[in-house]
Amino acid sequence: MTKLPLYLVLVLLSITTTASSKAQTGDVKGTITIKAGGSAKKDRKGVVVYLENVPGTPPKAKNATIKQREKQFDPPFTIVVKGTTVDFPNEDKIFHNVFSVSRPARFDLGLYKSGTMKSVEMKRPGVVDVYCNIHPDMVAKVKVLDNAFYTITGPDGAFHIEGVPAGEYPIVAWLPSGGEATGKVTVKVGEAATLSLEVIETATKTTHTRKDGTPYGRYK
Repeated sequence: MTKLPLYLVLVLLSITTTASSKAQTGDVKGTITIKAGGSAKKDRKGVVVYLENVPGTPPKAKNATIKQREKQFDPPFTIVVKGTTVDFPNEDKIFHNVFSVSRPARFDLGLYKSGTMKSVEMKRPGVVDVYCNIHPDMVAKVKVLDNAFYTITGPDGAFHIEGVPAGEYPIVAWLPSGGEATGKVTVKVGEAATLSLEVIETATKTTHTRKDGTPYGRYK
């Protein structure tokens, strides 16, 4: 009997394990409706749809980046899995500060100059509101998720999460503007569970103070 080289044996084992793992999963798909002012919006993009309590350890994600550019955070909204490090490079020719007093991640990176960067590891799930202590119009949100089973809707509101282990899970549809809808979904092996959710868009503009709780003064 011919013996296979070790590297071929490892490759075959990897393929078999992957195929076996996929055989024990199903999909979750459906549509999201966004209501604003009592009416359904035609454009339904930007809703984060995710599952909670999915077993297993989330894969190590590469760093996310939120730039400080033209006195704004870019992008203004970022979604990451817990354990991901977020980099905050300063691309303006002025000093900036990055801080948050949100419960999932409280931090203060202090003042730092153009061309430098500081980072924060997002260790707990939740919403992290990010500000600059100098410029009140600099606002960003980081949505930290428990696992990597999520997607973001396109203009038609459709979503599709693939390769979910069989089981029953809470499902959440969340808008950065504040609307949220929850439900339950049962995933069966080799099948696609379907459901529809509706979220309400809120148009309220929130204000914030500096990191010490005082109002912002004049700035340039």
